[in-house]
Amino acid sequence: MAKSTKKKKSPPTEEQQLKRQKASFKRKIRNMFTGAGFTYIATNDKEMYIGHRKVEVDALFIFENIWLVCEDTVQKTGIMDHIRTKNEAVGEIRDNLPDFISKLVELFPGSSDLLQKYNPDRIKLFGLYIPLNDPMLTPDDYYRFGNLTFVLPQTFNYFKWIVDCIKHSARNEIFRFLKLTNNQIGKISSGSDTQKITAPIIYPREFTGITDKVRVVSFMMSAEDLLNTCFVLRKDNWEDSIWLYQRLIKKSKIKQIREFLEKKGEAFYNNIIVALPDDIAFRDQSKKYVGIDEINDLESNCELILTKEMNSICVIDGQHRIYAHYVSGVDSKQERRIAELRQQLHLLVTGLVFDKDVKAEERARIQSEIFDDINSNATKVPRTVLTQIKRIKNPIDDESIAQSVIEALNKEGIFRGLMQVSSLDSGRIKTASIVRFALRYLVTVKPAEGKHSLFEYWTGDKEKLLSIDDRELQNYVKYCSEILREYFGAVRKNMRKYWDDDTSKLLSVISLNGFIIALTRQLGVNGVQDFDFYDQVFSRWSFDFSSEKFPYTSSQYRKFSNEILENAFDIPKETLETI
Repeated sequence: MAKSTKKKKSPPTEEQQLKRQKASFKRKIRNMFTGAGFTYIATNDKEMYIGHRKVEVDALFIFENIWLVCEDTVQKTGIMDHIRTKNEAVGEIRDNLPDFISKLVELFPGSSDLLQKYNPDRIKLFGLYIPLNDPMLTPDDYYRFGNLTFVLPQTFNYFKWIVDCIKHSARNEIFRFLKLTNNQIGKISSGSDTQKITAPIIYPREFTGITDKVRVVSFMMSAEDLLNTCFVLRKDNWEDSIWLYQRLIKKSKIKQIREFLEKKGEAFYNNIIVALPDDIAFRDQSKKYVGIDEINDLESNCELILTKEMNSICVIDGQHRIYAHYVSGVDSKQERRIAELRQQLHLLVTGLVFDKDVKAEERARIQSEIFDDINSNATKVPRTVLTQIKRIKNPIDDESIAQSVIEALNKEGIFRGLMQVSSLDSGRIKTASIVRFALRYLVTVKPAEGKHSLFEYWTGDKEKLLSIDDRELQNYVKYCSEILREYFGAVRKNMRKYWDDDTSKLLSVISLNGFIIALTRQLGVNGVQDFDFYDQVFSRWSFDFSSEKFPYTSSQYRKFSNEILENAFDIPKETLETI
């Protein structure tokens, strides 16, 4: 009897792969927004004439009066025409919003109540452009396509992570990204006392020892109010700021605490540590408003008055204990129990009250130091978080400057989008070892005796920089970045086949560290030069960076720098021993 033979499946065609990729990406976008409590309107493939043009919206997500018109793409290159078209479409929708609503009601009669819940003048419409790959836009592009808000891959991955962890309660993160405030969402508020949170306070008689510009109050606050007003300065999010230090929320830890809450129904006894907004107020027993300095004499017979505004209370420590009370949006036994506890349980909160003249960077420095002190003996804090805290506490430390240079390189030029600056992005080049073992020595403002760094060649105001002047620090970071772009620009020009080959070792950490260490060591011989000089250096040097023949391994950074200095820069061996 003849054996039956199974016909082998043909591998998917490029067109099929692209189709699957599109479907998968659209599904992720839908799950992210619906997971945060938005309602999905399936506008994809629904063409409509709005204003002077035909438009098609990939997806529409609605929460109350907040409308997110979403456009997505999986293209890697040549997407500027697509962005331009979508920018114009969103502009037409905004200019003709009543017509857009009417068309949607025609297409989706089952959603008419949702679509007509608010008058058009109350609707806040955002055009979100969500690319699978970073389109590498310039500042001019962002200005030109002003109808769109770009949700770049790192931001999208961050939102996916947060929504997966805390479900509907992640919505405030999205609103913070969109720069929305409470009074812009839902029905217009009367601004009455219902928008205030009052809490009895306990005020320490003495200063805390932190700084005379910071006072401390302790009070009880419901988990629900905290959940609805807090935010966290997480290092891996969308914000372009060095003043971010907290780690990502952990789903497993949230789950563990949530199960404890459901089972025990008890609040935690250890304090939540927060920084309070500037508009807080204090009221005595007779409901008279008093200043914070007067509370020393009044002891605890006072109330703390907080405006009920989302994203106004900055959590320094305790984010997992707060977010374990999240709103899941699922009608389960656990959610029903947690819903009760959100209102019932009051958490003990210690709040920092800053003098209004304390600058944002000083506030962040104080907050990060407190976070570091609290967590130094707790769960091990990831090195990336410790590096960021160190950067906030001392921004002119050599590793701090090196990290700032890495981020500057990643924003523009030949390294744009190649550096892994966040645990959520997929940059090709991991940067921790580059900062720690090579770049810090090139950019340090305090080189070791007999050594050189770029600082001595920089013509900016060194005294201001050493006194931690932020503007001069940025100028120095820009200078270091420009030198590295010229240097590595010459490397790329002369070794382009390896630069463009993902399998080569040219952009590996060991190679990049070798090149950076070589640049640092030759400063005492050649100083700082321009692109043409480095181009001449590398045009006469040949080296095999293929993965099969690259001879250096692990941490042989200095050994590889010897190869570069001797055979590319023509520095004699006897000189190498002295630099």
